[in-house]
Amino acid sequence: MTVSVCMGIYNGENYIEEQLRCILHQTKTVDEVILCDDNSSDHTVSVVRAFVEKHSLEGSWKLYCNQENKGYPANYYDAMSLCSGDIVFLADQDDIWAETKVERMMSVLEADSRVSLLACRFGLIDGAGKDIKAVMEPSCSTGSGERKAVHLHDVFYRYEWPGMVLAYRNAWYRNWVKTIGEIPHDIFLCAKAAEEGRFLELDETLAWHRRHENNTAAEEHRIRKLLNKGRKFWEIEKYLKMLEQFEQCEVFQTEEGRRTLQEKLTAMRSRYAALQSGKIRRVLQSAWENRRNVRLATVVCDVLIVKT
Repeated sequence: MTVSVCMGIYNGENYIEEQLRCILHQTKTVDEVILCDDNSSDHTVSVVRAFVEKHSLEGSWKLYCNQENKGYPANYYDAMSLCSGDIVFLADQDDIWAETKVERMMSVLEADSRVSLLACRFGLIDGAGKDIKAVMEPSCSTGSGERKAVHLHDVFYRYEWPGMVLAYRNAWYRNWVKTIGEIPHDIFLCAKAAEEGRFLELDETLAWHRRHENNTAAEEHRIRKLLNKGRKFWEIEKYLKMLEQFEQCEVFQTEEGRRTLQEKLTAMRSRYAALQSGKIRRVLQSAWENRRNVRLATVVCDVLIVKT
């Protein structure tokens, strides 16, 4: 099977060359790399062009440049639509891959045609490439190499599958893709594949996600910012808007999928109202009523936010 790597890029001059090197030096060579720049205002495009020219990659590494900024979701979906490989690996401009990532994940996909979407485990690093810990950090890999199914409830309960850990079958994606608003590409893929029972996770750490001041997704690992009330309201509002788009775009085709979405919507709306009340009792009551969809770490953070 042929392999494409897909990357949406924007103002990533500081770290993108390191990620490009990771892709170039994979133990299994990829067939094409598609990069879509969303009208960067820094030197990202120059860095990419210089890298492609230096390594004589013009035939298989293709850079597309938007004339105006389309935004993170639209830019990624455009990049995905340009991929011709049987398997598409998603990449982010500021992360790092293990050199065996493509080889290990392809071995799973080639062995089991029922898998439409495969994820690996990942670690966290800071701007300098050093390991970091976070309150809401991803599950640690045991290194067992085991594969486990990821269910739709898992995706909404504890989302820990950013695009940079995912590889999907292009034919599967093209078979049902439609207009999906501004739902981020990674959670959309995960939710759809999980609903169909075709999403697996490989228990190996094959990538490292870099968290720094300019992350597109604005992730945070520092407790001071995690407990900022204004930031928390912004995060929940953003997440609620995404869930509502799942509903409006009628993404889920099964009764179980629609029920799971409604349960998560109810839990998030209740949590938002509880935080707005400023009362610890309301926060704890909401968490208990929606306990199937709320993590303990989330409850602790919410109590601390209200208390302070």
